[in-house]
Amino acid sequence: MDRRAALKNMSLTLGYAVATPTILSVLQSCTSDAATWTPVFFTKTEGYIITQLADIILPKTDTAGALDVFVPEFMDKMFDEILGDNEKVAMKEGASTFATEFNSVFGKDASEGTKGEYETILATYFDISDDKQKEVFRVLREDKSKLSGTKLNTYLIYSFLTQTRRFTLYGYYTSEHVGENILNYDPIPGRYDACIPLEEAGNGNAWSL
Repeated sequence: MDRRAALKNMSLTLGYAVATPTILSVLQSCTSDAATWTPVFFTKTEGYIITQLADIILPKTDTAGALDVFVPEFMDKMFDEILGDNEKVAMKEGASTFATEFNSVFGKDASEGTKGEYETILATYFDISDDKQKEVFRVLREDKSKLSGTKLNTYLIYSFLTQTRRFTLYGYYTSEHVGENILNYDPIPGRYDACIPLEEAGNGNAWSL
């Protein structure tokens, strides 16, 4: 299955049932080019980190990628304007821990990392055995306040990476471009037809409107 078809068929249940008017206003305000975007919630280094990660999660191919629809800026605005204090603290702590780990692995600041280096470090977190995956999930279910050392680092980094993935997908699928050009879109639906071929009803793909 090609990437465009895969995107059309993926579920949109990414943590929010609907795009509320407040979230829609955030989406509509995200129009900056990735190269000139200045973060508000994140530091400059953290903004660079989520930009690199978003580009890896949804790179541009024959279909627009995360950077084409301003996902990093969307994430920055979401955390700055909408999300709660606990989520903000967790994201900042995770980003800081990830940046420290990046520096430890490559001997330079995360803001100087290449896409290849980001792909390499991500592989160390996700190209792991089934037993290791189970251990990570066990740690993520624990109370953060009771963790320390390696377990706390694992908790913070994986929480950060999974949240980054979650909001990358959410920002992408709720963007205007993806909603109108990749998902099924019909702003003025016609009459209701109960018995029609699947190919005439969007082939079973998700509808943005």
